[in-house]
Amino acid sequence: MLPFQEKHEKSLLGFALVVMLVLIYNKYFAQSPMPIVYQAVIAVAAYLLIALDVLVSAFKTLFKQRRMSEQFLMMIATFGAFGLCDLPEALAVMIFYKIGELFEEYASGRAHNDISSLVKLKPSFVRLVDENGNEQKVKPRQVKIGDVFKVLKGEVIAIDGNLCDESAAIDTSALTGESEPRLYTCGQSVPSGCINQGQVIHLRANTLSKNSSITRLLNLIEDAAASKSKPENLIRRFSVWYTPLVVGCAVLLALVPLFYSQAEYSDWIERALVFLVVSCPCALVLSVPLSFFGGMGAISRIGVIVKGSIHIETLSRLKAIAFDKTGTLTYGKFTVNKIHSVSLSEDELLSYAVSLEKNSTHPIALSIVEYGKQRKVKEYDVGSVIEKSGMGLESTINGHDVRIGRKEYISKYCGTFDYTEEDEESSYVYISLDNEFSGVIAIADTLKPSAGTMLNSLHSMGIKTVLISGDKRAVAEGISRKLGIKECYYEQTPQGKLDTLNSLKSKLSPVAFAGDGLNDAPVVSASDVGIAMGDIGSASAIEAADVVIMHGDLTAISRTVLLAKKTYKLAISNMYFVMLVKLLILLLGALGFANIWLAIFGDVGVLILAVCNAMRALKFK
Repeated sequence: MLPFQEKHEKSLLGFALVVMLVLIYNKYFAQSPMPIVYQAVIAVAAYLLIALDVLVSAFKTLFKQRRMSEQFLMMIATFGAFGLCDLPEALAVMIFYKIGELFEEYASGRAHNDISSLVKLKPSFVRLVDENGNEQKVKPRQVKIGDVFKVLKGEVIAIDGNLCDESAAIDTSALTGESEPRLYTCGQSVPSGCINQGQVIHLRANTLSKNSSITRLLNLIEDAAASKSKPENLIRRFSVWYTPLVVGCAVLLALVPLFYSQAEYSDWIERALVFLVVSCPCALVLSVPLSFFGGMGAISRIGVIVKGSIHIETLSRLKAIAFDKTGTLTYGKFTVNKIHSVSLSEDELLSYAVSLEKNSTHPIALSIVEYGKQRKVKEYDVGSVIEKSGMGLESTINGHDVRIGRKEYISKYCGTFDYTEEDEESSYVYISLDNEFSGVIAIADTLKPSAGTMLNSLHSMGIKTVLISGDKRAVAEGISRKLGIKECYYEQTPQGKLDTLNSLKSKLSPVAFAGDGLNDAPVVSASDVGIAMGDIGSASAIEAADVVIMHGDLTAISRTVLLAKKTYKLAISNMYFVMLVKLLILLLGALGFANIWLAIFGDVGVLILAVCNAMRALKFK
């Protein structure tokens, strides 16, 4: 839109509307109408005031991009109406086209704002605090890792940072959808994009602004629009040759009198104009993407990010979902419940385990390290650590060859040894020194309460659920029985998980995989839809998955699938509705039963109805 039009948009549209009503009165009701020259002057003046940007855009697209746009359709339709002296009709076509544009802007803005509210606005400054307590306002990009900054009550946190104070109440609803404030304690990492609800807090930056949670999420939202669904891609490809085809058909209609002597030129030209007006693809081009965008907005309100409408479409057709256990169906916060040592004291065995496991980021390893800290056991210096993917770790400690990991990994070096695992729901970590079995550490995890509800909901939708776990058979099958998962794969290495998923995809498609987005990154990426249960601020979760659950409530998975089904159904119904109405009016117009006013309804009226229908997606629950 040109600057003067943007500034006086509503006034110009109002003026054109008044002129149109005057022209309608003169054409259809006035006994002594205004001279046609005067009518033409005010009609052209009003037309140019509101349509200049449309004309400029039509010519630019035609001559620079060598293609015919929807603006070109409107231009030649209105020029044709002027040529037939249908002045009110010519002006009406452009007025209602502009009204449709306004409605588009409003609807698109609503959908975009709904998604953007997920992360709120990024703060423009940070209150940097130096060693002497002096405060300085700087831009977020100027903050370095290790800098301390202050956040006042009610302010949005600009950069991820570790809490320097004893505790803080943080509103994470913008990222997680949780209504209750989350309590953080000293040393914990607080993500950006959240609001400080308590007193003044101090944070030590642990990332740069460009890598912060809020920046990544904002970039993710902006990039999501590039990932189009099949219906959207079809419409985009269709629109390239659609306009030339429509213009060609309109020209053929206008030329009918050349081949049929009894045909009236004015009658067939009007039919061609009806064809042009009703063929404007705005309703189709807008309503389908808007349905998907509205669905993404509805999903964002439950603390879930979907990376593009193509994943909405895939989720709507989902046949199966495979789950990892640790950190997905369970909290992934293990506790040591038993230590069995063969030759060493429990503390000595734990010391070797802690010294080796501190080199791993696996949740089980972290729990052993944490338990060792609680018991204040000694930590030894460790040589170079060799990691056997999915099996265990080995290194030299105090002159001993120490290994820790799965039973089959340890027995490979120690031979067979006698130990009965007592609890089927516990995980067991085996330890050997110098190829001699030295002991076992038993570790338990806790199921998330929302797991059962989520799985029941998926089953009610006819979606098959599968467990693919690295745990031993007893643990994996015990969890499966508890949750009603019929198909269970256990003792899976990362490569094994990948092979199992590919096997599932060959039988059922599409298949989703839900994991923690870190250890399961390869299989998450390989699935038709990767779902990451990532803690807020987890870069790996955001990058690896197609869908990111920003909190721990598993029911968000089933709710996302349900919303995806509703969204896809709405988008397809919108597409068929628009096409059916337009085809009907096209047929009536070609046969001479529809005038230009019905064509205007077929264009703008259908656009407004389709957009209103698409906006329903924003209210999906």
